[in-house]
Amino acid sequence: MKAEREPQIAIGDDGDALLERYEFSHDPFLPRTPGFKFFTPQRKNVLAQLHHLARFSDQTLTVLGPLGAGKSLLRQALVASSNKESVQAVVISGREARNAKSLIAFIAQAVGSEAASEEAVLERAEQLYTTGVNLHLVADDAQLLESAALQALADMGQIGEKFAPRVFLFGDEELARRLESIEAPKEDWLHTIELQPYSLDETRDYLAQRLEAAGQGIELLSDEQVEAIHSASGGWPGRINEQGRRIMLEDIDEEPRPGRPRRAPLPMRSLVALVLVGLGVTAAWMMGDRTPEPARTVLQLPEPVVEVDVSTAPGDRPEAVLVMPGDEDLMEAVSAAPEDVELVQIESPIVASPPPVEAPAPGVPRLPDSTAPAPVQAPAAPTAPSPPAEVPAPAQAVPTPAPAPAVAATPRSTPSAGGAHGADWYRQRPASEYALQLLGTRSRQAAADFVNRHAGVRDMGFFETRHEGQPWFVVTQGAYATRQQAQQGIAVLPEALRKQNPWPRSMASIQQSLL
Repeated sequence: MKAEREPQIAIGDDGDALLERYEFSHDPFLPRTPGFKFFTPQRKNVLAQLHHLARFSDQTLTVLGPLGAGKSLLRQALVASSNKESVQAVVISGREARNAKSLIAFIAQAVGSEAASEEAVLERAEQLYTTGVNLHLVADDAQLLESAALQALADMGQIGEKFAPRVFLFGDEELARRLESIEAPKEDWLHTIELQPYSLDETRDYLAQRLEAAGQGIELLSDEQVEAIHSASGGWPGRINEQGRRIMLEDIDEEPRPGRPRRAPLPMRSLVALVLVGLGVTAAWMMGDRTPEPARTVLQLPEPVVEVDVSTAPGDRPEAVLVMPGDEDLMEAVSAAPEDVELVQIESPIVASPPPVEAPAPGVPRLPDSTAPAPVQAPAAPTAPSPPAEVPAPAQAVPTPAPAPAVAATPRSTPSAGGAHGADWYRQRPASEYALQLLGTRSRQAAADFVNRHAGVRDMGFFETRHEGQPWFVVTQGAYATRQQAQQGIAVLPEALRKQNPWPRSMASIQQSLL
């Protein structure tokens, strides 16, 4: 059944009450707050996967999530972070162009086609392709499109030609049911990604940035209130806004509860000013009959807290993006992107995982992994005291523990010859085979650590390629005869690897990207 959304709390007088009581610079729970950016690592992984599949796959790409899950924000980031020189994106709203006729007419007008027909749109897509430009059709609220409109998008994206438009559909569970009735142009024509809700820590970080952007901080909410907001919202950003507003409004007129510290009736900055003035008056009174020299007290009150960027610690709500280290250009493009029609394309491979035991180059940052514990460094063996002229003996290396037993074998997967597979192994595989891509990172050590953490999984390997002119390390698992077997192989992976959203990638595309 389609998830129902909690009723929206009206802004109006309630918004004024929040501003007056907490001295906010603006209502922190507005759906679209200017300049607010919050993008979790998990959502960034999905964004990279969409870009990679758009470049190396011809499948129709579907992103599913309930109302308030942040789909529109992800759609904006997809369009804004694409390469405007190699992609023309047409953004379609299921609320405005629902039937096939109006949909095709809108696309034809956007691409400059002389006629409003599928054939004319495809002819224009071929013309763009000859100039080095790919056509992307991005449909928001796609569950509202009529079946004929969905069929038209599927048909245009699956004509089997290189110039075929890449189709992206963003919608809720209703869209998934609607797509089941579509006449599939070919096998494996659809790739679906389901968005995940925020964790409790991500909910807390999201609320903190919302409040800080409005001039206050997370200290306005107790841990119990944050947990209540997370539980009632299910971790979906749109509902976090609603529940946060509700709890803070209830707190305005609520009497102090036992065991909970009472808030000061005045803001802290005002209390500090009153205390300082009181101290000055007391000092003057204690001076007795002496006439003090005229003096003037200047109170330096703190400046309002401005918006800050949250880094790669775990933490989409509808309109927020987290600026990750090294992605400042990406996020600037996101905030400037228009809402209707945008031009884009990116060439960023899917986020992969860490490589073997090789040490990273000096100065290369490690990619943080929010799900895995930090590796524990073995203490150095103590050395016996020796005369100054002698050199102490080096500490003995700690033996490496034997790998854990292998997990259940995956279909058509060749056993590893010991350790992780390297570039030579990928070159020797038949181009028709498939592997499951798990992770992508700029750090060789991060890829190695990821492989070592899953040493019990068969056929783990990683290779080096280039992305945006810099080294990029991709971790894969398995060697499967067909895409269908690779899809089946996902089900037998450990849960920790399934959470990485693995997806089948052909050996041919891997071999083309090897250095």
